[in-house]
Amino acid sequence: MSYVRIRIDFTPLADDDEFVLGELTAELADDLREIGEVERVDRPAVEPDAKGVAELVLGVVTVLAGTDPGYVQALVDVVLAFLQRHTGRRVHLRVGDIELTIDRPTHGQTDELISTVRAAIERARP
Repeated sequence: MSYVRIRIDFTPLADDDEFVLGELTAELADDLREIGEVERVDRPAVEPDAKGVAELVLGVVTVLAGTDPGYVQALVDVVLAFLQRHTGRRVHLRVGDIELTIDRPTHGQTDELISTVRAAIERARP
């Protein structure tokens, strides 16, 4: 089975500082690790001669995903649970050239979201 990377990020709120965003990013990454491989996204160095540890982008993780219906269901469930715990945020999924925004979907919209994510993974597979 081939896999694709899905970029997942969430919208910050006006009063979020770097500490809050870092904690929320770590929480989302930990939640997603329950279902698969997760990586934090590094920010590229701004200066060409900059040395040291790469800075992590706050609010962004990537997951390695396949098209298995159970995995896609688990991925969407994790994202929805994150949104339920953090009211007022939106989550953005990017699969290849397809980008989805998730807010507070109804049950019917959740089913459609799962189908859309699965189709996007199929389309983005090498």
